[in-house]
Amino acid sequence: MNTWSLLKKELLFYGIKLTDDGKCQIKNPDGKWCVFNIDKSREVLKDEIEKEKNIMRELWDDLISLLVLKINRKCIMDENIKKMFIFSLKDLIKFINCFPELDNSEYKKIIDMSIGRNINSFSYKQISKTIDYKIGIDWTHRCITRLLYVSKLLYWASLGKKKINEYKVARGIQGPWAHMDLPMLERRWPFDEESLTDRMKDKQRQRRYTKGLRHYNTPEVGEGHYWRELRNEPYSWYKKDTESPYPSRSTLTNY
Repeated sequence: MNTWSLLKKELLFYGIKLTDDGKCQIKNPDGKWCVFNIDKSREVLKDEIEKEKNIMRELWDDLISLLVLKINRKCIMDENIKKMFIFSLKDLIKFINCFPELDNSEYKKIIDMSIGRNINSFSYKQISKTIDYKIGIDWTHRCITRLLYVSKLLYWASLGKKKINEYKVARGIQGPWAHMDLPMLERRWPFDEESLTDRMKDKQRQRRYTKGLRHYNTPEVGEGHYWRELRNEPYSWYKKDTESPYPSRSTLTNY
């Protein structure tokens, strides 16, 4: 099986039948097949992606408008709903952190403030609707990534059968002894430069660099971390042979 055959099978899984003459047969919801060229199919997918992005923006705007309301009225609710609400806020923060352009956005600011608020200041409607909005945002994001992936497959298909078959695909199990029967040129995977962008930002967001510094320039109180360095601890000079943390020759002397 060559690379072109694998590409056709992958597109067929997403409802697109790729022909050898560069046409796409797309299956409609009613079960009928419509024939388009590859460029037209990518334009259709681009329009669908824009629609999903608009839905994503509307969900975020409605969620922010909901969270800024302050009720200050305690309500009785199930503990599981509270846990789901807290998890939703934390997961939304993780979602925002995946996009560097949202670092200083209103979305991040409101979600951070909501996490710091007392849960009793939220109404039952706010808590239950936040969970629903979070599920909707996750599903919309899933649809967008799916459409982007199919659009990328169509881009590779637009290069043609001959060009695609020049790219080798590693097959078999993974591991130290895998692919031993493949030539060296078949072990390479093509990658895009955009996959390496913002790598420095990802490194800076690692927990070892941000632990205890979340509220560094804010009046809020945050948990810090104290690293005990024994060499900086005080000790008696007169008992340095036994109390000094610094290694010395005295530790090798037998008394």
